[in-house]
Amino acid sequence: MRAFTAPRPAAYAPVPPPLRRRRGDSSLPPGPGRAVPGVTTARFLADTPGFLLELHRRHGDAVAFELRRQLFLGLFAPEMVDGVLVRHTRSFVKGVGFERMRKVLGEGLLTNEEPIHLRHRRMLQAPFHRDRLDGYAATMAEATDLELEQWQPGSTVATGPRMMALTLDIVARTLFGTDASAHSERIATSMEVAIDRIERTMLPGLDRLDRLPLPWFHAFPRAADDLAEVAEELIAGRRATPDPHADDLLGLLLALRDEDGSRLTDDEVRDEVLTLILSGHETTANVLTWALSFLAADPATREALEAEADAQSWLAEGRAPVVEEVMGTEVAGRVLSETMRLAPPVWVAPRRALEDVEVAGVTVPAGAHVLVSQYVTHRDPRWFPDPERFDPDRWLRTPERELPRGAYTPFGGGNRRCLGEHFALLESRIILLAIAHRFRMEPADAARPLPVAQPRATYRPKGAVPMRVVTRA
Repeated sequence: MRAFTAPRPAAYAPVPPPLRRRRGDSSLPPGPGRAVPGVTTARFLADTPGFLLELHRRHGDAVAFELRRQLFLGLFAPEMVDGVLVRHTRSFVKGVGFERMRKVLGEGLLTNEEPIHLRHRRMLQAPFHRDRLDGYAATMAEATDLELEQWQPGSTVATGPRMMALTLDIVARTLFGTDASAHSERIATSMEVAIDRIERTMLPGLDRLDRLPLPWFHAFPRAADDLAEVAEELIAGRRATPDPHADDLLGLLLALRDEDGSRLTDDEVRDEVLTLILSGHETTANVLTWALSFLAADPATREALEAEADAQSWLAEGRAPVVEEVMGTEVAGRVLSETMRLAPPVWVAPRRALEDVEVAGVTVPAGAHVLVSQYVTHRDPRWFPDPERFDPDRWLRTPERELPRGAYTPFGGGNRRCLGEHFALLESRIILLAIAHRFRMEPADAARPLPVAQPRATYRPKGAVPMRVVTRA
């Protein structure tokens, strides 16, 4: 059964009913008073990161509030983040918004729960093992070179869409090998519609809008089915004419076996393929677009990155890099770490409590929605002085290993930590270094060097983010 109409698997733990915030309940953290119905929800939807940041500043590390008459807890201190994502992870399931994502991604690794999650995660570790990354690096470098050959000095490029196209090309090549080009445009179009509808209808109860007889809503199931159809066609084609020499991720997914010898079904492979497409290009493209924008406003760091790029023999020689030389680039690493601090690709991690649980001294009742927010915690001045400033050198002064557990979590944590973390970091460095080696990117509007944020499912920059391509002297 395809994801849009598939029911929640019976193997998952039952989710307790939602709660209301009881007036005068001293067991809950402090929070804003009850506003006129709908006002808090409207503020939340208008600027969710800003709303959560203000809650943290006013009420502290733990805060209780209501959205659509359901209890939400914001937990922002590092020990609370670590408690939800790592220490007490079995007491929670994926929260608000993930039912909407399941409409497209089915039971893929991003949306599934136990016991399905453990089986899939165990099986999918092999394709992302470090010894496979050199092969992926060659694909990443080749695709990046082809993209940059189209950039003309003196022209203006739409950085956001170009990074989306490049990262989608890379994930499609990695997944499907030589089959990629025939499907990339179709995948991009349907994925854009699906992501848009997911992002705009994430809060509890908004799924009822799917039944409205309006074309805007009907586009959601059509896009979900179109993506499923592409994946199913590719899987059926590979099953019909297996290629023993195929080394792409689709071939690996079809060949994977669990400890008991079982394989993923075609529906399971389809869901994981769609999950890899979504998580493998949207987030990385956003990080790169933000990084290029931050660098354009910070000439000293940009020049340091250019010098590091010029020192890379693989770029000077025009050859495929190996993982060690790419991941050894220190300036690029700090630029990406700081970019993911200020503009974390996944900026909020919603959860739902399956049972009463105490997290770092906070009582979380069964059924409560819990919001852990990388956007908020990454801006805590206790761990990141002058938190709104783009300062890659802060990672020299305070390396990540010296921060409290839970203070910096751009890839999540625990058994939900992103399996493609090393893939994404390798890809981001290759693209960033290749651009710095060839060009100097400048904002099209010097008076507004940084784009406005458009935070939805991912922390994306708003609009095309136009930048001028300048040949380096």
